[in-house]
Amino acid sequence: MRKVQAVAKGCPALVSLGPNKASAQGTTGDGTSQDEPSSDVPGYAPGPLPTTARDGLRLAELVATRLCHEVSGHAGTLAGAVEIARTEPAAATEALDIAAAAAGALAARLRLLRAAWTGAAEPLDVAVLRALSAGLPRHVWADFNGLPAYQSFPAGVAQVLLNVLLLAAESLPKGGVVTLGEAGPNAVLVVPRGQDAAWPPGLAAWMADPAPAWRAAASAGPRGLQGPLTALLAHDCGTRLSFAFAANAEAAPPLLLHFT
Repeated sequence: MRKVQAVAKGCPALVSLGPNKASAQGTTGDGTSQDEPSSDVPGYAPGPLPTTARDGLRLAELVATRLCHEVSGHAGTLAGAVEIARTEPAAATEALDIAAAAAGALAARLRLLRAAWTGAAEPLDVAVLRALSAGLPRHVWADFNGLPAYQSFPAGVAQVLLNVLLLAAESLPKGGVVTLGEAGPNAVLVVPRGQDAAWPPGLAAWMADPAPAWRAAASAGPRGLQGPLTALLAHDCGTRLSFAFAANAEAAPPLLLHFT
């Protein structure tokens, strides 16, 4: 029983963790490892924009590393629960329940990350976005009630919106809700609400100019990637991101996504 409880405590699907709290698997609440490598790469200095093969490879390396961290926590929980079910028949039922929960959480997380990081081949409507939000951390949920149920977003815009949703979830270290609402024609307002909610420092500059966003992405570790990556994706597809209020008015001002 103690082994089963220990495995359950390591499952991000079953325990609410903030990004500064370590789980039993040695990962933080956003799926990243406590002992992730330093972002300093000897001899590497990012240019103002990703214009070389080395720049592109650096970004690919960061995304791949982040993805590995995202998968490792759930996969470790799944493997541990299956091993307990195999070796301790008395605890098999509980262990298999934990394994099923971990597998479901992993599948939901990968569906969300696939849509956010590789993009969609076709427009996505609100119902699909709501279903994908099941891959958010357990302590964060998304409220789409402010968007018309019939609304559909072009593929590139939907990708940016999903990345904004991921970033908003990271901005809620102690959990909370991310509300999405209509803000006029072709505009969405995204508001993270929760204790200690805060967008990452530098986000206003990244949204305004791709050059600082790229420098931040190239020099960041996997944990710091989501903010600059979101800004870069928005710049690439022509979606404008900005704060609805002055960024210094509050730690997590509403974020406005405007598209054409």
